Amino acid sequence: MKRVLFVLLLCMSGFVMSFAQNLQEVVYLKNGSVIKGVVIEQVPGESLKIQTSDGSIFAYKMSEVEKITKENIAYRNGMGFQRNSNFDGNGVKIGYRGFINLGYTVGTGTFGIDRVEFNTSHGYQFCPYFYVGLGTGVHYYYDAELVEIPIYADFRADILNHWITPYVDLKVGYTVYDSTGFYLSPTVGCRFGFNEDLALNLGIGYTMQKLEFYYGRLNCGGFNIKLGVEF
Repeated sequence: MKRVLFVLLLCMSGFVMSFAQNLQEVVYLKNGSVIKGVVIEQVPGESLKIQTSDGSIFAYKMSEVEKITKENIAYRNGMGFQRNSNFDGNGVKIGYRGFINLGYTVGTGTFGIDRVEFNTSHGYQFCPYFYVGLGTGVHYYYDAELVEIPIYADFRADILNHWITPYVDLKVGYTVYDSTGFYLSPTVGCRFGFNEDLALNLGIGYTMQKLEFYYGRLNCGGFNIKLGVEF
């Protein structure tokens, strides 16, 4: 369990570092000009030098500067228009949407069994707030040495059309292979849209898993944590 949590934290740290690398410094001048790049030299109260992405270096007196900020790097979308990634440019896009998630479930109750989960879902985003898809995956019960393959419908609601938004997800289906039975997994979490092509999802939830045993049908449910990416 500790090792699984450690790996999840490392992955999340990597995504956060990737987001930080998308920031750039922006110098707003009093004459209305805006210069974007990296401030390479600054003398407080006197002057600064900023280097742009093409390697050019510009020097200004602080009396010419209105303000200096850090902003997300702008990108060009498929239509060729430039948009800044600090708002809904990194929100959910309408059309195809896919997910890959890794998770760990801590079993609860008399027949709760811990397991490691891999899930992937693919479907259609009808609007910035509602997604429907189909998914499958592999769940491994390492204590019992059992493997199950869930096949499910996936329903998701993103609360905001923004680069960061809470979400609610519900997977409903059936598992096959070593164990068979009804599968239900609600999750709540938060989505972080780091750029146009990369978003991180971090969620917690509960899984109700009905399994067939020789002495009857049992619920091997559990609480879980999930970390994933979408594309």
